[in-house]
Amino acid sequence: MRSALSTFAIGVLSVAVITVATVSPATASTVSSGGGTLQLGPPTLIWEHALGNDLVTYEDGSLGFAGTLAGTGTIDVLALVSSTGSETFVAHWSALATVDGRSGLLNITLDGTDDGTYSGTLVAYGTGSLAGVVGQGRFTGQDATGAGTYTLSYVDS
Repeated sequence: MRSALSTFAIGVLSVAVITVATVSPATASTVSSGGGTLQLGPPTLIWEHALGNDLVTYEDGSLGFAGTLAGTGTIDVLALVSSTGSETFVAHWSALATVDGRSGLLNITLDGTDDGTYSGTLVAYGTGSLAGVVGQGRFTGQDATGAGTYTLSYVDS
């Protein structure tokens, strides 16, 4: 025998499932694509620690985007540097920026490798005036100049 509470919970769950199942595809967000250039400034080493034959480093620096994304901010980078000098890193960037002309605070997490050429993936999300903007993409560039390019696919709901 079901209690009134479990019957109510099943009813609410059923309504939620039916509601989600009947949402029109027209309400789905449209995916936009773009890209542009990026410029990585010289890093400042904050700290480093040996980890076996590897080195863990924490750096900060500047990173600027032009194109679909436009803005310059500080990037914080945590990297594992192998004995051969190649790096695996994760970084966070946050700045006032524009996405296709819409301004607000944008946050980007970058995940990649660096062996003289840096590359990887990025995930972006906006807050404040850019709330609803989420995206993902790729980036690549040269250590010698810091110059690179990026691509981005995003929605603005």
